Parts: sequence; structure tokens; C-alpha cells
Amino acid sequence: MSESQDRSTEQLPAVVELPSADLPKSDLIMGIDLGTTFSCVAIVEDDFPKVIPSRKGLRTTPSIVALDEKSRLLVGEDARKQLLINPTNTIYGAKRFIGRHFYSDEVSTLAKYFSYEIVPIGEMEVGAKIGGAIYSLPQVSAMVLNELRRNVCDYLKKNVWQAVISVPAYYSENQREAVREAGRIAGIEVVRIINEPTAAALAYGMNKSFEKRILVYDLGGGTFDASVMELYGDVFKVLATGGDTFLGGVDFDERIVEYILSEYERTQNDILQCDSVITQRLKDAAERAKIELSAKSVATIDLPYITISKGKFKDFRCEITREQLNDLTGEFVDRTIEVCMEVLDAAGMQPDSVDSVLLVGGQTRMPLVTDKVSRFFAKQPTKGVHPDEVVACGAALMGHSLGSQRSVRLIDVLPMSIGGRQPSGAFKVLFPANSTLPAEREIGVATVHPGQDAIEVFLYQGESPRAIDNEFLGAFVVTGFPKAPAGQVRLAVTLSLNQESILDVSARSLSTSLPMHVQMVARAPVSAESAGLEPIGPPPPDAPAPQEPGSDQAKRKERLFSGLRGFIRRIKS
Repeated sequence: MSESQDRSTEQLPAVVELPSADLPKSDLIMGIDLGTTFSCVAIVEDDFPKVIPSRKGLRTTPSIVALDEKSRLLVGEDARKQLLINPTNTIYGAKRFIGRHFYSDEVSTLAKYFSYEIVPIGEMEVGAKIGGAIYSLPQVSAMVLNELRRNVCDYLKKNVWQAVISVPAYYSENQREAVREAGRIAGIEVVRIINEPTAAALAYGMNKSFEKRILVYDLGGGTFDASVMELYGDVFKVLATGGDTFLGGVDFDERIVEYILSEYERTQNDILQCDSVITQRLKDAAERAKIELSAKSVATIDLPYITISKGKFKDFRCEITREQLNDLTGEFVDRTIEVCMEVLDAAGMQPDSVDSVLLVGGQTRMPLVTDKVSRFFAKQPTKGVHPDEVVACGAALMGHSLGSQRSVRLIDVLPMSIGGRQPSGAFKVLFPANSTLPAEREIGVATVHPGQDAIEVFLYQGESPRAIDNEFLGAFVVTGFPKAPAGQVRLAVTLSLNQESILDVSARSLSTSLPMHVQMVARAPVSAESAGLEPIGPPPPDAPAPQEPGSDQAKRKERLFSGLRGFIRRIKS
């Protein structure tokens, strides 16, 4: 059974409260920013986006699901309260895992830094275990999406069931498909997946007749994206995009936690022994100090009853200055500037070619971020957008335009190269990074054994010349052809990417033009032989030239990603 077939049976837990079925159906399309730490939902009324508050009156909803001491499933603000008292039964940061393979380096590196248990589902999928129950990450995200939908339905007294959902521009094809699946589980028809920087650009420039080039700098709770875009009239064209799905505000918090532990050891001459509750208290204190330092030069970290010493509760208090925070986290901000440089290089631009810089995401409130971005681009960032709400508002505007006569035109690009694995293990680029979407490519494959009745095509996404170092998208098995001597069966496999960067695979016989059966199998790549991939015909005229492993650009990208992987391991070890 394929992975998609397995997932199609997933539903929301029976105890999750759904929107009322008695509400009249609405043709409104929600805009949803499904964030790492907080999510936001908006609609368009009278041609203007409007953020819908939660039932508690808050304009954002924590992207958290928890099980309390009475075994009740909680979502949002109520779930967030469980973090400090019941962290092992509280799922947070799911956006960092969704759509990834359980046995990938990224998941194994990060899993031990979360209080809840990360477990495999099937052969590849990541699951979260709380209270003895295992939930897939699309299920967890679906609970958050359902909460947002309930807020909209309660507010409007209508059944709103369609949505445009945003994702990081640097999300892989697997991650985008997982978010779409989360929408299905939540009972939402996802009419479009839109990149977060693109949504922010829509909120900034729609109906304003701009003619300019902008860079969207999106530093949220768990991810970073940078996109260079051209805006002219109602056309929003992405020139290049880049990012890091493992760089966000939680990494800044982690550095402050490390500082607190070092200060405790220095001043108390002891090592603070941390269980899951203490660890979460440290993270909470770190986040509060970070927020305070955006407005003040010094913050006090107060941790009463943080541990027990000689049979008595012990308090701990220390101070951290903005300068110390800058020293601790400056390399993260430098990393974002490095990504901006890569994106500008891919677009063939210089920093002074950018007319406006949009800061998106809560972490951009940090003064160091504003300072370094201003110095790099030699201009102050635009302050005309709300960093927490702009993405949801842009997604809502996109949804609104789909049903109006004056629709917006988005021209997006592929965030990372997609290609296949050669028998040698080399990565054969089929769609280079920053190729304009939608895109289609046809490749030729052939049998390699006599009597062979199936051909496997292994697809990956990334920039390494070795397939194994890139993100595994899936193994596609092509069947339906007769057995014949080796090499006599030749097929044309068509790979199609839609505007959302979601991949579809089909195949036909080159000799008879008859369609073949293509199935994605849910298993990790193994050493089984796969056919060599040879493109049929020239690449699309607007596709960037694929980079050979020895080229300067490929070397820069490989150093960038290899260095990042090593950096993550160092700071987390």
C-alpha cells in the first residue's frame, strides 16, 4: 500500500470538537499561516484582510497540542499552559518534523531536544507519542488547523471550509504534501499552498500598483526564508528563494538556555540537573528574556524553586544583557545574511538592487536582526507590515483573488533542485533550484535485467552531488510493461511540478505510447538497482542551468549545507 493510501485513513481524534454542522455554508476562503510556534488565520471582508481572533480574544494561536492530567486533548492556548507542568505530553514544534523521514539526520539530531517522544510510523513517517497514543505530524497540524477553522466559523456564524495555507518557501515537496494532508484531515479543502514570503509580499503590495524589487526576510519561530520578488501591478514574480528549515527563534532561545546553565554552574559551583519540567522552565524563561531584551538593555531571569539542594528548594536568578544576547546569537543572524547573499546571487542582483526589504516573523523584532539587515542592504527595512499577521493576511488575499474577477498572478520558483539517483549514487538534477513553476520534464528509463517487470525511480531534493545527502522524496515503481531482454523496454517518465511545487509522476511506453502504472512506495531508499535517468529533449527555456558538482556555485552550496549540518550537530551536542 502506498504512503498516500496509508495517510488517507487518518482522521482527527474523536474527542476533538469540530465546527458546528448546522452553520450555513460559506464560499469565503481562509488564509492560514501554520507556524512553528504560533498560527494565525485571516479572511477578507470588503476587500481588506481581517485577522480572526481566537475564542480567548488572541490574534494568534499557539501551534501546540497537549494531553492534560484528565486525558483531555487540548489545542492552542490551553495546550501551551501544559508546557511548563506536563511537557512530556505536550506536542510543540511539529512544523520542524512534518513531512520528514524518521531516519533522516535532521530528525535524529533534533528529536532529543523535545520533551515528548518522537516515534516512527510505518517505515518512514515521524510520529509523536503522548499519553500512550501515537499521532502523525499531519494529524497534529490538523488539530491546530481545526482550531483555527472553529475560530472562523464561530466568529462568522458560517461554515468556512476552504483555505489557502502558507508554508516556508524552502519546504520540500514531501513537507508541502504533508501540510496539504493535514488540511484534508481537518476537513479543510486546501485550494492553494502558498510560500510564506510570497504571502507576505501579497499583503504588502496587492492593489498598490507597485513596480519594484523586494526581498522578504522571514525569520519565524522555527524556519528562515528569503525570497527576491518583482512586483508590477497584480503580478508577483519570485526571482529566487532560499532558506533554512532549521533556523528560527527557538534556536535563539536554546542559546539563552545554555547561558543560564553556564551561569548556574559558574555562580553555584554545581551543575543543574534537568528533567523535562526544568528544561521547559528554562526554555520559557529564555524566551521571556529574549522578548524583554528587544525593548531593554538588561533582562533578569528569575527561576524560583528551580531545583532541590540539601532537602530544600533552591532559587536561581541571573541577568543577561542585550550585548550578551547578541554575542550568543550573532552567528544565527549572520547565517540569515549569508542566505540572503545566496538568494541575491541566484537572482543576479546586488543588495543595492533591492528597493524594499520586508521583515516577517516574530524573531525580526530583535534589534540585532534589524541592525544587520539594515547594514547589509544599506537601507531601513519596511515597517508597513505586521510581522506576526502579514502571512495570514496575504494568504487570505490570495484566496479572495481566486474567486474575484481581478485575480493576482503568482510566478513562483522551485526552492531546491529535484532529481534522481543514478546507479552510481550520483544525483542527476532534473529540475534545478529556482526553476519557474509550473514545470515538467520527461526522462527516459530502461530495464537493466532480462525479464524485469518493474523499474524503480528514486527521487531526491537538494543540492548535494550525492543523492544520499539530499532529501529523499520517494521511490516510484513503474509497472505494466511485458517482460523482455535487458534494455529492450524503454519508458518515458514524466515529472510534473505544479504551482505549489507538488510533484506528480506518470509514465508511458516509448514504443507503444501506452500508459504505465506508477506507484509511490513508502519505504526508505535501499541499495536496489535503479534505472539510469536520461532527460528526453532540452530543459525548459527559463530553467537555470544545472550546476555540475565541480562548479563554483555547486561548491558554495555544498559548503553552505554541509557546514550547516555540522553546525547544528555542534550546538546541539
